[in-house]
Amino acid sequence: MRKLLTSALIFCLFISGCVFKSKTPVVLHPQKTGVVTLRLNDLERNRPLITEVWYPVDEQAPAKPIAGMWVRCPEARDAPISKAAAKYPLILMSHGNGGDKTNNAWLAEVLAANGYIVAACDHYGNTWNNKIPDCFIKIWERPKDISFVIGAILDQFPYKESIDPQKIGFIGYSLGGVTGVWLAGGQMYGFEKLDVSVIPKGQIPPFVTPEMIASTDFSPVKNSYRDSRIGAFFLMAPALGNLFDPISLQKIQVPVHIVASEGDDLVPPEKNAKVLASKMSKGALTLIPGSANHYVFLNEVTKGGKMMLDKHLASDPAGVDRKHIHEEIALAAIRFFMDHL
Repeated sequence: MRKLLTSALIFCLFISGCVFKSKTPVVLHPQKTGVVTLRLNDLERNRPLITEVWYPVDEQAPAKPIAGMWVRCPEARDAPISKAAAKYPLILMSHGNGGDKTNNAWLAEVLAANGYIVAACDHYGNTWNNKIPDCFIKIWERPKDISFVIGAILDQFPYKESIDPQKIGFIGYSLGGVTGVWLAGGQMYGFEKLDVSVIPKGQIPPFVTPEMIASTDFSPVKNSYRDSRIGAFFLMAPALGNLFDPISLQKIQVPVHIVASEGDDLVPPEKNAKVLASKMSKGALTLIPGSANHYVFLNEVTKGGKMMLDKHLASDPAGVDRKHIHEEIALAAIRFFMDHL
């Protein structure tokens, strides 16, 4: 039977931190993380894939604060990896449409502080500072990016010997969630022409013309992009749920945990997260109650960022505490990966 697991985010919060029932200590507010930037290049597709990697470091590693629009913890750039464990799980992360590799750094930092190596790439041509019309259309290149980066990380990460290749997970936000569904084994319906009415409002930039869309061959959307190296998927506010073939979703045999907000009017869970989770035999859904919107999954914003970023990215509806919601999502992600990797 199809199974839809919907639950509220309920955890035990203590004054000095949080613990699971297993009494495993969890760091929700890291003081520092190791960071290294890899300039990867998929020569076969002519796609540069700049990748940020966060990883555990020891307390004595020197770290520097990060200035900018996003609230970030200090980074110990290029510091030695912690030897607290012989091997660490690897988590791949995929950003939303027109975003970049640091948009969900808050979650990467928490995971690194709790014993994970996290790698997030800029999806070439689909970032805020590198807008290529063709890359905003051919979104099936995204799962190929992730598969390439996995191999490159295992080969080129300075501390590759500290990665456990048998424990690889994935996190995706928005269009990054779509990337994850493809990698898990989902396949879209085959269609020759894109019905733009299914695309969330404002997600097709004005430089992507109807003529460009009409001339694009969309047959690759129906292909399989499953990557069997990835054993667990944590998806935040995934989009395009109605475009996936239910039969392909039913065949997904890896655990998938989807988190979405009830107040998301850009990517409503009724047409996306709920549809996806209900069709997956190992799919679980957590709904964030209240009026939190689609952008609550982005980093917290600095004072300077609030003056520079669009309000819909930087501000939350009244009564929404982005920091608190991040804590709950981080706990859910850590619990999920502890159980399934």
